Amino acid sequence: MEAKTLSPKALKKTKNRHNWALQWCMNYEKMQGSGFAYAMVPVIKDLYSTEEERCRHLERHIQFFNSHPAGSSAICGIVCALEEKHQSDTAESIKIALMGPLASVGDTFQGVLVKPLVSLIGAGMAAEGNWLSILMVTLPMFACFLARWPIFDLGYKQSISLLNNMQSSFSFDKLQEMATVLGLTVVGGFIPSILGPKLQLGFEMTKTITDPNTHEAVEQLFKLQESLDGLLPYLLPIVFVAACYWMLKNKRMSPVKVILLISVVTFVLGAIGVMA
Repeated sequence: MEAKTLSPKALKKTKNRHNWALQWCMNYEKMQGSGFAYAMVPVIKDLYSTEEERCRHLERHIQFFNSHPAGSSAICGIVCALEEKHQSDTAESIKIALMGPLASVGDTFQGVLVKPLVSLIGAGMAAEGNWLSILMVTLPMFACFLARWPIFDLGYKQSISLLNNMQSSFSFDKLQEMATVLGLTVVGGFIPSILGPKLQLGFEMTKTITDPNTHEAVEQLFKLQESLDGLLPYLLPIVFVAACYWMLKNKRMSPVKVILLISVVTFVLGAIGVMA
């Protein structure tokens, strides 16, 4: 069959439908399949003239599909380019092959790297009463949403060559691992700085010592928090986070149980004056 060039209007409709409505009809049976098929309607209508052909090709796209929205945008662009060349089988294989790896990379980048980072910075700004914390949290996520449009265009223009370039440049597993390590490193660095000034031990005691100059007995105040800070700054919040991680990973405790346990322990320590 002779290839037919898609009209810019059909491509624009598909791009907007995908980026806005991909997850509107998300369900347990098809996941994002309904949204992907809805996005492909303008393209299928532009390429095929009979209702029988249109229904047959849309039926392919309404099958199970699940990926990160930004990664799916690249997939949708590639699929449009392949559908334009009437390479339906290749387009279907690309959807199945890429939805898992791009979901993993997209979720890691946005969920582990971007969202925790901007949330922690925004929380620190909010604690200081800075109203710009709202923009700090919302603008990066809005930028991630807007990135779907150029990602779609990249997928459509590069088509299969994009996949080949990606495979030759890096592996999805390595990219995911690098994003995870970077995100956890940033989060790990921010947690002590946020908890440090607020998570302190209020334990104090006095002891009697002899002044070497006057040889008189004087009382000296001993603060446990100052001693810990002398050993390692932010030692207490680091131990606190490590204990939470240990309970979640090694003891297989649910996050709700860990939060409840922390609430009880901090309430008791605060009531008896050990923790300030």
